[in-house]
Amino acid sequence: MLNRLFRLFRPGSRVQGTGVFWILSGTAAFLLLMGWLLPWFVGPFSAGAGSSPQDVVVSSPTGIGTILVYVLAVTMLILVLSPLAELGARFARRPLGRRADRVRLVAALTGLVLTIAVWLLVRVFQEEPLFGTTSSNTTTDSAVWLTMYGYALAAIIYASRRWMITRPNLAFGVAALPFGVLLPGMFHQAPDFLLWAASSLAIYTLLALGLNVVVGFAGLLDLGYAAFFAIGAYACASLASPAHHIHLPFWVLIFIGAWVASLFGAVLGAPTLRLRGDYLAIVTLGFGEIVPDLATNNVFNLTGGPNGISGIDSPTVFGLHFGNNPQYFYWTLLVLVIVVVVLLRNIYQTRVGRAWVALREDEVAAAATGINTTSTKLLAFAIGASVSGLAGAFYGALVTIVSPDDFSFSISIAVLSIIVLGGIGNITGVILGSFVLTFVIFWALPHMNEWSTTVSQTLNVQALASIDFSSYTYIVYGAALILMMLFRPGGLLPSRARRIELEHNTGGEGESLAAVQGIA
Repeated sequence: MLNRLFRLFRPGSRVQGTGVFWILSGTAAFLLLMGWLLPWFVGPFSAGAGSSPQDVVVSSPTGIGTILVYVLAVTMLILVLSPLAELGARFARRPLGRRADRVRLVAALTGLVLTIAVWLLVRVFQEEPLFGTTSSNTTTDSAVWLTMYGYALAAIIYASRRWMITRPNLAFGVAALPFGVLLPGMFHQAPDFLLWAASSLAIYTLLALGLNVVVGFAGLLDLGYAAFFAIGAYACASLASPAHHIHLPFWVLIFIGAWVASLFGAVLGAPTLRLRGDYLAIVTLGFGEIVPDLATNNVFNLTGGPNGISGIDSPTVFGLHFGNNPQYFYWTLLVLVIVVVVLLRNIYQTRVGRAWVALREDEVAAAATGINTTSTKLLAFAIGASVSGLAGAFYGALVTIVSPDDFSFSISIAVLSIIVLGGIGNITGVILGSFVLTFVIFWALPHMNEWSTTVSQTLNVQALASIDFSSYTYIVYGAALILMMLFRPGGLLPSRARRIELEHNTGGEGESLAAVQGIA
């Protein structure tokens, strides 16, 4: 067991792609830049106010702390400019080499040590007023933790390039999991960000993982996936609210939501067994429109009509009362995402997973080889729907009210877009796509007006403050998808099988598709 574990952290024999390396190096540079420009310490009532390392550099020196920040600036510049240097070397066809990686590794480790030293100097020892006057009520802002994580991520990237490009999925998990686990602690002073992480990032990640089973693994185009999301949410709301005077425990509800959704998934799959392609998409689209309409019409007096069901019980698990604290929801959802990822990867590597691959490539040939296409399709629909039902149950408990408007057709399209953006069939790509799309659509653009007002006041450009960025949400959304399809049709992190398919379609040469079937 230990030998197998150690073998995973050794470089592989075959390069699988440099996408993860580029994404992580760009992320490290972005985090360091944010940490440099944002305030490190803020008062309890001064949200966003405070001094940043940039302010320290342009102010009068106060002692050894300022010298440390100067050195920190040098390490930050090296790592922020590294992706640009890599890009230039790629165009010039002159790789930077291992010496450059060693220089950047030293810069990353030095920056990490200096960040901790400056934090101790200011926050613990309070030796120098580098970032203004601090007191016992001063809070360490998230910029400090982002800076530390950026340096640690850069150290991993430039210390293990070979391992990263030969085992990209594992490398992405090693780099992203600590950020996911520590996110509530890093952004403890930003409850809105935690709410986004729980209600958007985690929920859409679950939805995308489930739809990836149907679309990515089995190749069945489902445009009504939001219906199963609604079924799970209404199952939770009906059995944990005053609407029907039933109050079941939350840990029971999530299994009920998954079971009911999987049952409806099999019901949907039954009439589609003879359909494929556009016809299958139309049938699933119809199912996705029927379920919200039934909820609006209060079918069997179960759904509350247009007003939905409110007053859903706040979960209590192992003595923890979730209440309105999104941290518990987020951590619970994170654990659930990890469990779902492990289960789906294991299923995909079994006979069922190989049957899905065969079904996706050629249904007629799969049937000719003895694969039961009926049970294979139904199983894909049921498993994908059960994951959506899990997400729906958590969503209902989180928002404490569900209504038909929450499960429109746009939900299905958004989840499908996540899969296409991240990489169809690749679990790692789906997780990355969930973060990118939800961060841009549900966090960055809604807050862009506040940021543009601050920038306009700083730069004295009043025109920026008058732009309503929220009205451009779907323009940005559509433009991103168009650019992705033009320049990277396989997604940010395509599966190996998908990448080989694209290479063969464009006349490129590479390893055979048969050699990578069943490997995501």
